[in-house]
Amino acid sequence: MSEEEKLPKGISRRKFIQGAAVGTVVLASGSTLIGCSPNEETPAPSETTGESSIPSFLKKPDPIPDSEIKQTVTADVVVIGAGMSGLCAAMAAAEEGAKVVILEKTERVNFRGNDYGAIGTKMQKQINNEINKMDAVQEIMRYSAYKGNQRVVSLWAENSGAVADWIMAKAESYGCQPKPVPLDETVTPGTTIKGYPTLSFRMDPSEAAVADAPTGTDPWTASMRYALKKGCEDAGVEFHYETPAAQLVREENGRVTAVIGGAEGAYTKFVGNKGVVICSGDYNANQEMREYYIPSTKNMHANMYEMVTGPCNTGDGQKMGMWVGAAIDEFPHAPMYFDFAVPGAPILADALMRQPWLHINVRGQRFENEELPYAYLCNAMRQQPEHFRWAIWDAKWTEEAPSFKLVACKDMRTNFHNPENVKAYIEKGYIRSAETLEELAGKIEVPKEVFLKTVARYNELAEQGVDLDFGKRAACLTKIEKPTFYAVPLGTALLVTLGGLQINEQLQVLDEEKNVIPGLYAAGNASGSYYGNDYCVNLPGNSHGRAFTFGYLAGKNVLSLG
Repeated sequence: MSEEEKLPKGISRRKFIQGAAVGTVVLASGSTLIGCSPNEETPAPSETTGESSIPSFLKKPDPIPDSEIKQTVTADVVVIGAGMSGLCAAMAAAEEGAKVVILEKTERVNFRGNDYGAIGTKMQKQINNEINKMDAVQEIMRYSAYKGNQRVVSLWAENSGAVADWIMAKAESYGCQPKPVPLDETVTPGTTIKGYPTLSFRMDPSEAAVADAPTGTDPWTASMRYALKKGCEDAGVEFHYETPAAQLVREENGRVTAVIGGAEGAYTKFVGNKGVVICSGDYNANQEMREYYIPSTKNMHANMYEMVTGPCNTGDGQKMGMWVGAAIDEFPHAPMYFDFAVPGAPILADALMRQPWLHINVRGQRFENEELPYAYLCNAMRQQPEHFRWAIWDAKWTEEAPSFKLVACKDMRTNFHNPENVKAYIEKGYIRSAETLEELAGKIEVPKEVFLKTVARYNELAEQGVDLDFGKRAACLTKIEKPTFYAVPLGTALLVTLGGLQINEQLQVLDEEKNVIPGLYAAGNASGSYYGNDYCVNLPGNSHGRAFTFGYLAGKNVLSLG
Protein backbone atom coordinates (compact mmCIF):
# COMPACT_ATOMS: atom_id res chain seq x y z
CA MET A 1 0.00 0.00 0.00
CA SER A 2 1.37 3.44 -0.91
CA GLU A 3 1.68 6.22 1.59
CA GLU A 4 -1.22 8.11 -0.03
CA GLU A 5 -3.40 4.99 0.14
CA LYS A 6 -2.85 4.84 3.90
CA LEU A 7 -4.51 8.24 4.33
CA PRO A 8 -8.26 8.70 4.80
CA LYS A 9 -10.13 9.46 1.58
CA GLY A 10 -10.22 13.13 0.70
CA ILE A 11 -7.14 13.96 2.79
CA SER A 12 -4.09 15.10 0.85
CA ARG A 13 -0.50 14.70 2.04
CA ARG A 14 -0.31 18.47 2.61
CA LYS A 15 -3.50 18.47 4.70
CA PHE A 16 -2.24 15.46 6.64
CA ILE A 17 0.98 17.29 7.52
CA GLN A 18 -0.94 20.32 8.71
CA GLY A 19 -3.48 18.30 10.64
CA ALA A 20 -0.86 16.15 12.29
CA ALA A 21 0.99 19.22 13.49
CA VAL A 22 -2.20 20.78 14.82
CA GLY A 23 -3.10 17.58 16.61
CA THR A 24 0.28 17.07 18.21
CA VAL A 25 0.02 17.54 21.94
CA VAL A 26 2.57 19.40 23.99
CA LEU A 27 5.12 16.88 25.20
CA ALA A 28 5.19 16.89 28.98
CA SER A 29 8.88 16.65 29.64
CA GLY A 30 8.77 17.28 33.35
CA SER A 31 10.17 20.80 33.32
CA THR A 32 9.64 22.62 36.58
CA LEU A 33 7.61 25.71 37.36
CA ILE A 34 5.57 27.15 40.16
CA GLY A 35 1.91 26.99 39.25
CA CYS A 36 0.26 24.36 37.10
CA SER A 37 -3.11 23.37 35.79
CA PRO A 38 -4.22 21.99 32.42
CA ASN A 39 -6.06 25.23 31.64
CA GLU A 40 -3.44 27.70 32.75
CA GLU A 41 -2.53 28.91 29.26
CA THR A 42 -3.72 32.50 29.11
CA PRO A 43 -5.58 34.17 26.26
CA ALA A 44 -3.84 36.19 23.59
CA PRO A 45 -3.50 39.96 24.14
CA SER A 46 -6.50 42.07 23.29
CA GLU A 47 -6.50 44.07 20.06
CA THR A 48 -8.38 46.92 21.72
CA THR A 49 -6.92 50.00 23.37
CA GLY A 50 -6.93 51.05 26.97
CA GLU A 51 -6.70 48.89 30.06
CA SER A 52 -7.80 45.73 28.23
CA SER A 53 -4.78 46.02 25.91
CA ILE A 54 -2.37 45.45 28.79
CA PRO A 55 -1.30 41.80 28.86
CA SER A 56 -2.83 39.99 31.81
CA PHE A 57 0.53 38.93 33.16
CA LEU A 58 1.59 42.58 33.52
CA LYS A 59 -1.44 43.43 35.67
CA LYS A 60 -0.30 43.29 39.28
CA PRO A 61 -2.81 41.34 41.36
CA ASP A 62 -4.10 42.49 44.70
CA PRO A 63 -1.99 41.25 47.62
CA ILE A 64 -3.16 37.97 49.08
CA PRO A 65 -4.90 38.87 52.37
CA ASP A 66 -3.69 37.47 55.66
CA SER A 67 -7.06 35.78 56.10
CA GLU A 68 -6.19 33.38 53.28
CA ILE A 69 -2.80 32.45 54.77
CA LYS A 70 -3.27 29.48 57.05
CA GLN A 71 0.30 28.88 58.17
CA THR A 72 3.79 30.34 58.06
CA VAL A 73 7.02 28.44 57.43
CA THR A 74 10.27 30.22 58.26
CA ALA A 75 13.66 29.32 56.79
CA ASP A 76 16.93 30.95 55.94
CA VAL A 77 16.43 30.42 52.20
CA VAL A 78 13.31 29.79 50.14
CA VAL A 79 13.82 28.33 46.65
CA ILE A 80 11.01 28.37 44.08
CA GLY A 81 11.15 25.41 41.70
CA ALA A 82 12.73 21.97 42.10
CA GLY A 83 14.39 21.82 38.71
CA MET A 84 18.10 21.71 37.96
CA SER A 85 18.88 25.27 39.05
CA GLY A 86 16.57 25.12 42.06
CA LEU A 87 18.03 21.88 43.37
CA CYS A 88 21.56 23.22 43.02
CA ALA A 89 20.61 26.44 44.81
CA ALA A 90 18.93 24.56 47.64
CA MET A 91 21.74 22.04 48.10
CA ALA A 92 24.48 24.68 47.96
CA ALA A 93 22.79 26.73 50.66
CA ALA A 94 21.94 23.72 52.83
CA GLU A 95 25.53 22.50 52.74
CA GLU A 96 26.49 25.79 54.39
CA GLY A 97 24.23 24.91 57.30
CA ALA A 98 21.26 26.99 56.24
CA LYS A 99 17.66 25.91 56.70
CA VAL A 100 16.28 25.65 53.18
CA VAL A 101 12.78 25.03 51.90
CA ILE A 102 11.92 24.45 48.26
CA LEU A 103 8.50 24.94 46.67
CA GLU A 104 7.65 22.71 43.72
CA LYS A 105 4.37 23.08 41.87
CA THR A 106 4.29 19.48 40.65
CA GLU A 107 4.34 16.27 42.63
CA ARG A 108 8.05 15.53 42.11
CA VAL A 109 11.47 16.80 41.12
CA ASN A 110 11.42 17.45 37.40
CA PHE A 111 13.75 18.45 34.60
CA ARG A 112 15.13 17.04 31.39
CA GLY A 113 18.34 17.13 29.43
CA ASN A 114 21.49 15.10 29.17
CA ASP A 115 24.18 17.43 27.84
CA TYR A 116 25.79 19.64 30.46
CA GLY A 117 28.07 22.40 29.21
CA ALA A 118 30.99 23.51 31.34
CA ILE A 119 34.55 24.72 30.95
CA GLY A 120 37.52 23.37 32.86
CA THR A 121 36.15 20.20 34.43
CA LYS A 122 38.47 17.45 35.61
CA MET A 123 37.04 15.13 32.97
CA GLN A 124 37.66 17.63 30.20
CA LYS A 125 41.27 17.89 31.28
CA GLN A 126 41.59 14.09 31.21
CA ILE A 127 40.73 14.00 27.50
CA ASN A 128 42.62 17.20 26.61
CA ASN A 129 39.40 19.06 25.93
CA GLU A 130 40.58 22.64 26.21
CA ILE A 131 38.34 25.64 25.69
CA ASN A 132 39.31 29.29 25.71
CA LYS A 133 36.90 30.90 28.14
CA MET A 134 36.90 34.30 26.49
CA ASP A 135 36.25 32.77 23.07
CA ALA A 136 33.27 30.89 24.51
CA VAL A 137 31.88 33.98 26.21
CA GLN A 138 32.22 36.03 23.06
CA GLU A 139 30.45 33.34 21.04
CA ILE A 140 27.44 33.51 23.35
CA MET A 141 27.54 37.29 23.21
CA ARG A 142 27.68 37.18 19.41
CA TYR A 143 24.58 35.00 19.27
CA SER A 144 22.85 37.37 21.69
CA ALA A 145 23.74 40.40 19.51
CA TYR A 146 25.36 41.69 22.70
CA LYS A 147 22.02 42.08 24.46
CA GLY A 148 23.30 39.92 27.29
CA ASN A 149 25.41 41.10 30.21
CA GLN A 150 28.93 39.88 29.47
CA ARG A 151 29.82 39.82 33.17
CA VAL A 152 26.91 37.45 33.76
CA VAL A 153 27.90 35.24 30.82
CA SER A 154 31.48 35.19 32.10
CA LEU A 155 30.16 33.96 35.43
CA TRP A 156 29.23 30.68 33.73
CA ALA A 157 32.57 30.37 31.95
CA GLU A 158 34.59 31.01 35.11
CA ASN A 159 32.61 28.79 37.50
CA SER A 160 30.92 26.04 35.49
CA GLY A 161 33.85 23.62 35.66
CA ALA A 162 34.06 23.66 39.45
CA VAL A 163 30.28 23.33 39.84
CA ALA A 164 30.21 20.43 37.36
CA ASP A 165 32.94 18.70 39.38
CA TRP A 166 30.83 19.21 42.52
CA ILE A 167 27.83 17.58 40.83
CA MET A 168 29.85 14.67 39.45
CA ALA A 169 31.27 13.95 42.89
CA LYS A 170 27.72 13.86 44.23
CA ALA A 171 26.63 11.53 41.46
CA GLU A 172 29.47 9.12 42.12
CA SER A 173 28.61 9.03 45.80
CA TYR A 174 25.12 7.84 44.85
CA GLY A 175 26.32 5.13 42.49
CA CYS A 176 26.02 7.01 39.21
CA GLN A 177 29.04 7.00 36.90
CA PRO A 178 30.03 10.26 35.23
CA LYS A 179 31.90 9.93 31.96
CA PRO A 180 33.40 12.43 29.54
CA VAL A 181 31.82 13.08 26.18
CA PRO A 182 34.27 12.03 23.44
CA LEU A 183 35.79 14.94 21.58
CA ASP A 184 34.35 13.79 18.25
CA GLU A 185 30.87 14.19 19.73
CA THR A 186 31.43 17.64 21.15
CA VAL A 187 32.55 19.53 18.08
CA THR A 188 31.04 20.10 14.68
CA PRO A 189 34.15 20.34 12.48
CA GLY A 190 33.88 22.16 9.22
CA THR A 191 30.64 23.94 9.96
CA THR A 192 30.10 27.47 8.74
CA ILE A 193 30.09 28.67 12.35
CA LYS A 194 32.94 27.41 14.49
CA GLY A 195 32.04 24.88 17.17
CA TYR A 196 33.50 24.49 20.64
CA PRO A 197 33.94 21.22 22.58
CA THR A 198 32.07 22.21 25.73
CA LEU A 199 30.04 19.14 26.62
CA SER A 200 31.75 18.03 29.76
CA PHE A 201 30.01 14.93 31.02
CA ARG A 202 27.16 12.48 31.01
CA MET A 203 26.28 9.96 33.65
CA ASP A 204 25.33 6.30 33.63
CA PRO A 205 22.65 5.84 36.29
CA SER A 206 22.54 3.53 39.24
CA GLU A 207 19.63 1.12 39.65
CA ALA A 208 18.25 3.42 42.32
CA ALA A 209 18.35 6.40 39.95
CA VAL A 210 16.43 4.53 37.26
CA ALA A 211 13.85 3.30 39.77
CA ASP A 212 13.34 6.80 41.12
CA ALA A 213 12.92 8.48 37.74
CA PRO A 214 9.57 8.95 35.98
CA THR A 215 8.79 6.44 33.24
CA GLY A 216 10.50 7.32 29.98
CA THR A 217 13.31 9.37 31.52
CA ASP A 218 16.55 8.91 29.63
CA PRO A 219 19.40 7.44 31.71
CA TRP A 220 21.57 10.55 31.74
CA THR A 221 18.74 12.75 32.97
CA ALA A 222 17.85 10.10 35.55
CA SER A 223 21.38 10.27 36.94
CA MET A 224 21.45 14.04 37.27
CA ARG A 225 17.95 14.14 38.70
CA TYR A 226 18.72 11.49 41.30
CA ALA A 227 22.06 12.97 42.35
CA LEU A 228 20.63 16.45 42.90
CA LYS A 229 17.49 15.24 44.62
CA LYS A 230 19.38 12.91 46.98
CA GLY A 231 21.97 15.57 47.65
CA CYS A 232 19.24 17.97 48.73
CA GLU A 233 17.50 15.41 50.91
CA ASP A 234 20.74 14.40 52.62
CA ALA A 235 21.61 18.07 53.20
CA GLY A 236 18.30 18.55 54.98
CA VAL A 237 16.38 20.53 52.36
CA GLU A 238 12.65 20.58 53.12
CA PHE A 239 10.53 19.87 50.03
CA HIS A 240 6.99 21.19 49.58
CA TYR A 241 5.56 19.43 46.54
CA GLU A 242 2.32 20.44 44.82
CA THR A 243 2.85 23.90 46.22
CA PRO A 244 2.65 26.48 43.44
CA ALA A 245 4.05 29.89 44.32
CA ALA A 246 1.55 32.71 43.89
CA GLN A 247 3.07 35.99 45.07
CA LEU A 248 6.26 37.43 46.45
CA VAL A 249 6.11 39.61 49.55
CA ARG A 250 8.17 42.78 49.36
CA GLU A 251 8.42 45.57 51.86
CA GLU A 252 7.65 48.90 50.17
CA ASN A 253 10.63 49.52 47.88
CA GLY A 254 12.62 47.29 50.19
CA ARG A 255 13.42 43.61 50.69
CA VAL A 256 11.64 40.58 49.36
CA THR A 257 10.94 38.72 52.57
CA ALA A 258 8.71 35.82 51.61
CA VAL A 259 6.75 33.95 48.98
CA ILE A 260 3.12 32.89 49.38
CA GLY A 261 2.22 29.54 47.86
CA GLY A 262 -0.09 26.59 48.01
CA ALA A 263 -3.81 26.18 47.45
CA GLU A 264 -5.98 29.24 47.00
CA GLY A 265 -7.72 30.12 50.24
CA ALA A 266 -5.35 27.96 52.25
CA TYR A 267 -2.00 29.53 51.45
CA THR A 268 1.28 29.13 53.27
CA LYS A 269 3.69 32.03 53.68
CA PHE A 270 7.28 30.89 53.29
CA VAL A 271 9.57 33.43 54.95
CA GLY A 272 13.18 33.55 53.80
CA ASN A 273 15.26 35.37 56.38
CA LYS A 274 18.25 35.48 54.03
CA GLY A 275 16.36 35.60 50.77
CA VAL A 276 14.25 34.00 48.05
CA VAL A 277 15.69 32.35 44.93
CA ILE A 278 13.48 32.09 41.84
CA CYS A 279 14.34 28.98 39.80
CA SER A 280 10.96 28.46 38.21
CA GLY A 281 11.90 27.88 34.59
CA ASP A 282 10.58 29.35 31.35
CA TYR A 283 7.16 30.47 30.05
CA ASN A 284 6.79 28.15 27.06
CA ALA A 285 3.27 27.01 28.02
CA ASN A 286 1.93 30.52 28.60
CA GLN A 287 0.63 31.49 25.18
CA GLU A 288 0.11 35.14 26.05
CA MET A 289 3.65 35.60 27.35
CA ARG A 290 5.18 33.48 24.61
CA GLU A 291 3.55 35.40 21.78
CA TYR A 292 4.05 38.77 23.47
CA TYR A 293 7.78 38.35 24.04
CA ILE A 294 8.56 36.03 21.09
CA PRO A 295 6.30 37.13 18.21
CA SER A 296 7.85 34.59 15.85
CA THR A 297 5.82 31.88 17.61
CA LYS A 298 2.47 33.44 16.69
CA ASN A 299 1.87 31.98 13.25
CA MET A 300 3.49 28.60 13.65
CA HIS A 301 0.86 26.54 15.44
CA ALA A 302 -1.08 25.51 12.34
CA ASN A 303 1.89 24.03 10.56
CA MET A 304 5.18 22.46 11.57
CA TYR A 305 5.62 23.52 15.15
CA GLU A 306 6.22 21.68 18.41
CA MET A 307 6.44 22.83 22.00
CA VAL A 308 8.69 20.65 24.11
CA THR A 309 8.31 21.75 27.70
CA GLY A 310 5.29 20.67 29.67
CA PRO A 311 2.11 22.56 30.60
CA CYS A 312 3.55 23.71 33.93
CA ASN A 313 6.02 26.14 32.37
CA THR A 314 3.85 29.24 32.59
CA GLY A 315 6.30 31.95 33.55
CA ASP A 316 5.19 32.22 37.17
CA GLY A 317 8.57 33.38 38.43
CA GLN A 318 8.90 36.07 35.78
CA LYS A 319 5.40 37.33 36.54
CA MET A 320 5.87 37.42 40.31
CA GLY A 321 9.16 39.21 39.91
CA MET A 322 7.71 41.90 37.67
CA TRP A 323 4.82 42.40 40.11
CA VAL A 324 7.30 43.49 42.77
CA GLY A 325 9.24 45.77 40.41
CA ALA A 326 11.77 43.51 38.71
CA ALA A 327 12.96 44.21 35.18
CA ILE A 328 12.66 41.55 32.50
CA ASP A 329 14.91 41.10 29.47
CA GLU A 330 14.54 43.53 26.61
CA PHE A 331 11.97 42.60 23.96
CA PRO A 332 12.06 40.38 21.95
CA HIS A 333 13.26 37.40 23.95
CA ALA A 334 15.36 34.55 22.64
CA PRO A 335 13.71 31.23 21.81
CA MET A 336 15.59 27.95 21.79
CA TYR A 337 14.50 26.75 18.36
CA PHE A 338 15.58 23.35 17.05
CA ASP A 339 14.65 21.82 13.71
CA PHE A 340 13.41 18.39 14.76
CA ALA A 341 9.62 18.61 14.68
CA VAL A 342 8.15 15.84 12.51
CA PRO A 343 4.35 15.96 11.97
CA GLY A 344 2.51 13.34 13.96
CA ALA A 345 5.68 12.25 15.75
CA PRO A 346 6.56 14.66 18.57
CA ILE A 347 10.27 15.44 18.77
CA LEU A 348 11.19 12.67 16.32
CA ALA A 349 14.12 13.40 14.03
CA ASP A 350 16.90 10.91 13.54
CA ALA A 351 20.34 12.38 13.04
CA LEU A 352 20.10 11.24 9.43
CA MET A 353 17.15 13.52 8.77
CA ARG A 354 18.95 16.57 10.12
CA GLN A 355 22.07 16.29 8.01
CA PRO A 356 22.72 19.09 5.48
CA TRP A 357 20.89 17.49 2.57
CA LEU A 358 19.11 19.53 -0.06
CA HIS A 359 16.32 21.55 1.57
CA ILE A 360 13.28 22.78 -0.36
CA ASN A 361 10.09 24.61 0.53
CA VAL A 362 6.54 23.57 -0.41
CA ARG A 363 7.01 25.20 -3.82
CA GLY A 364 9.95 22.96 -4.62
CA GLN A 365 12.54 25.71 -4.26
CA ARG A 366 15.83 25.65 -2.39
CA PHE A 367 16.01 28.51 0.12
CA GLU A 368 18.97 28.19 2.52
CA ASN A 369 22.47 27.02 3.33
CA GLU A 370 21.55 23.65 4.79
CA GLU A 371 24.45 23.35 7.24
CA LEU A 372 23.61 26.41 9.32
CA PRO A 373 23.06 26.09 13.09
CA TYR A 374 19.64 24.90 14.21
CA ALA A 375 18.17 28.29 15.14
CA TYR A 376 19.26 29.81 11.84
CA LEU A 377 17.62 26.98 9.91
CA CYS A 378 14.42 27.55 11.86
CA ASN A 379 14.60 31.29 11.21
CA ALA A 380 14.89 30.59 7.48
CA MET A 381 11.98 28.12 7.58
CA ARG A 382 9.70 30.68 9.19
CA GLN A 383 10.14 32.91 6.16
CA GLN A 384 8.85 30.18 3.83
CA PRO A 385 5.26 29.40 2.89
CA GLU A 386 3.78 26.99 5.43
CA HIS A 387 6.89 27.35 7.64
CA PHE A 388 8.54 23.98 7.09
CA ARG A 389 10.97 22.30 4.75
CA TRP A 390 11.51 19.03 2.95
CA ALA A 391 14.94 17.44 3.35
CA ILE A 392 15.89 15.46 0.23
CA TRP A 393 18.57 12.75 -0.08
CA ASP A 394 19.31 9.57 -2.00
CA ALA A 395 20.56 6.02 -1.59
CA LYS A 396 24.18 7.10 -1.05
CA TRP A 397 23.39 8.40 2.43
CA THR A 398 25.21 5.65 4.30
CA GLU A 399 28.52 6.79 2.85
CA GLU A 400 27.82 10.50 2.50
CA ALA A 401 26.30 11.41 5.85
CA PRO A 402 29.35 10.38 7.92
CA SER A 403 31.60 12.34 5.56
CA PHE A 404 29.85 15.58 6.52
CA LYS A 405 31.33 15.18 10.01
CA LEU A 406 28.32 16.85 11.58
CA VAL A 407 26.65 15.46 14.68
CA ALA A 408 23.06 16.01 15.66
CA CYS A 409 22.41 16.86 19.26
CA LYS A 410 22.01 14.54 22.21
CA ASP A 411 20.56 11.04 21.83
CA MET A 412 20.05 11.45 18.08
CA ARG A 413 23.66 10.44 17.53
CA THR A 414 22.88 6.92 18.69
CA ASN A 415 20.94 5.82 15.61
CA PHE A 416 22.91 7.73 13.01
CA HIS A 417 24.10 4.66 11.12
CA ASN A 418 20.94 2.57 11.45
CA PRO A 419 19.25 1.81 8.10
CA GLU A 420 16.49 0.03 10.00
CA ASN A 421 15.31 3.43 11.24
CA VAL A 422 14.79 4.58 7.67
CA LYS A 423 12.73 1.50 6.89
CA ALA A 424 10.65 1.93 10.04
CA TYR A 425 10.09 5.64 9.42
CA ILE A 426 8.96 4.93 5.85
CA GLU A 427 6.47 2.36 7.11
CA LYS A 428 5.11 4.86 9.63
CA GLY A 429 4.83 7.58 6.99
CA TYR A 430 7.41 9.93 8.42
CA ILE A 431 9.88 9.51 5.55
CA ARG A 432 8.61 9.41 1.94
CA SER A 433 10.53 7.34 -0.59
CA ALA A 434 10.39 6.81 -4.33
CA GLU A 435 12.42 5.24 -7.13
CA THR A 436 12.21 8.34 -9.33
CA LEU A 437 12.38 12.04 -8.60
CA GLU A 438 9.12 12.54 -10.46
CA GLU A 439 7.39 10.08 -8.15
CA LEU A 440 8.93 11.70 -5.09
CA ALA A 441 7.63 15.12 -6.19
CA GLY A 442 4.15 13.65 -6.28
CA LYS A 443 4.43 12.11 -2.85
CA ILE A 444 5.49 15.36 -1.24
CA GLU A 445 3.08 17.44 -3.34
CA VAL A 446 5.50 20.00 -4.71
CA PRO A 447 5.43 21.32 -8.30
CA LYS A 448 7.21 18.63 -10.29
CA GLU A 449 8.95 20.83 -12.86
CA VAL A 450 10.19 23.27 -10.25
CA PHE A 451 11.43 20.40 -8.10
CA LEU A 452 13.28 18.75 -10.97
CA LYS A 453 14.96 22.05 -11.88
CA THR A 454 15.94 22.59 -8.26
CA VAL A 455 17.55 19.15 -8.06
CA ALA A 456 19.29 19.66 -11.39
CA ARG A 457 20.73 22.98 -10.23
CA TYR A 458 21.84 21.44 -6.93
CA ASN A 459 23.55 18.57 -8.75
CA GLU A 460 25.28 21.09 -11.02
CA LEU A 461 26.67 22.94 -7.99
CA ALA A 462 27.75 19.65 -6.44
CA GLU A 463 29.57 18.74 -9.64
CA GLN A 464 31.40 22.08 -9.56
CA GLY A 465 32.12 21.75 -5.84
CA VAL A 466 31.08 25.34 -5.21
CA ASP A 467 27.72 26.46 -3.82
CA LEU A 468 27.25 29.64 -5.81
CA ASP A 469 23.66 30.05 -4.56
CA PHE A 470 23.95 29.80 -0.76
CA GLY A 471 27.59 29.18 0.13
CA LYS A 472 27.37 25.74 1.69
CA ARG A 473 30.63 23.96 2.34
CA ALA A 474 31.71 21.82 -0.64
CA ALA A 475 31.94 18.64 1.45
CA CYS A 476 28.19 18.88 2.10
CA LEU A 477 27.28 19.25 -1.59
CA THR A 478 26.31 15.74 -2.68
CA LYS A 479 24.32 14.83 -5.76
CA ILE A 480 20.72 13.65 -5.59
CA GLU A 481 21.06 11.01 -8.29
CA LYS A 482 20.85 7.40 -7.08
CA PRO A 483 17.55 5.66 -6.27
CA THR A 484 16.02 5.21 -3.77
CA PHE A 485 15.20 8.89 -3.17
CA TYR A 486 13.98 10.12 0.21
CA ALA A 487 12.19 13.14 1.65
CA VAL A 488 11.15 14.09 5.16
CA PRO A 489 9.25 17.15 6.42
CA LEU A 490 11.00 19.01 9.22
CA GLY A 491 9.69 21.95 11.17
CA THR A 492 10.47 23.88 14.30
CA ALA A 493 10.55 22.69 17.89
CA LEU A 494 10.56 25.31 20.64
CA LEU A 495 12.51 23.71 23.47
CA VAL A 496 12.31 26.58 25.94
CA THR A 497 11.96 30.33 26.07
CA LEU A 498 15.05 32.17 27.25
CA GLY A 499 13.75 35.48 28.57
CA GLY A 500 13.94 36.10 32.29
CA LEU A 501 14.35 38.56 35.11
CA GLN A 502 17.40 40.76 34.76
CA ILE A 503 20.21 39.91 37.17
CA ASN A 504 23.71 41.06 38.03
CA GLU A 505 26.80 38.90 38.40
CA GLN A 506 25.80 38.05 41.99
CA LEU A 507 22.51 36.60 40.63
CA GLN A 508 20.56 39.38 42.39
CA VAL A 509 17.39 40.47 40.59
CA LEU A 510 17.38 44.06 39.32
CA ASP A 511 14.63 46.63 38.97
CA GLU A 512 13.99 48.87 35.97
CA GLU A 513 16.70 51.29 37.11
CA LYS A 514 19.21 48.42 37.36
CA ASN A 515 19.18 48.60 41.14
CA VAL A 516 19.26 45.43 43.25
CA ILE A 517 15.99 44.22 44.76
CA PRO A 518 17.25 43.09 48.17
CA GLY A 519 16.60 39.50 49.11
CA LEU A 520 15.63 38.33 45.61
CA TYR A 521 17.77 36.08 43.38
CA ALA A 522 17.12 34.20 40.14
CA ALA A 523 18.76 31.37 38.20
CA GLY A 524 18.05 29.05 35.31
CA ASN A 525 15.50 30.00 32.66
CA ALA A 526 13.68 32.30 35.08
CA SER A 527 16.76 34.53 34.99
CA GLY A 528 17.82 36.78 32.15
CA SER A 529 20.73 39.03 31.17
CA TYR A 530 22.25 36.17 29.20
CA TYR A 531 20.58 35.24 25.91
CA GLY A 532 19.55 37.94 23.49
CA ASN A 533 18.50 37.00 19.98
CA ASP A 534 19.22 33.27 19.79
CA TYR A 535 20.51 30.32 21.76
CA CYS A 536 24.19 29.63 21.07
CA VAL A 537 24.05 26.07 19.77
CA ASN A 538 27.77 26.10 19.02
CA LEU A 539 28.41 25.64 22.74
CA PRO A 540 26.40 22.46 23.36
CA GLY A 541 24.81 22.16 26.78
CA ASN A 542 25.44 25.75 27.81
CA SER A 543 21.82 26.29 28.88
CA HIS A 544 21.99 23.40 31.36
CA GLY A 545 25.45 24.55 32.35
CA ARG A 546 24.10 28.01 33.12
CA ALA A 547 21.26 26.45 35.15
CA PHE A 548 23.39 24.38 37.50
CA THR A 549 26.17 26.96 37.76
CA PHE A 550 23.90 29.89 38.55
CA GLY A 551 21.73 27.81 40.84
CA TYR A 552 24.77 26.81 42.88
CA LEU A 553 26.15 30.36 43.01
CA ALA A 554 22.76 31.83 43.93
CA GLY A 555 22.53 29.38 46.84
CA LYS A 556 25.91 30.55 48.09
CA ASN A 557 25.32 34.26 47.45
CA VAL A 558 21.95 34.44 49.18
CA LEU A 559 23.72 33.47 52.43
CA SER A 560 26.71 35.76 52.06
CA LEU A 561 24.91 38.78 50.62
CA GLY A 562 21.40 38.36 51.97
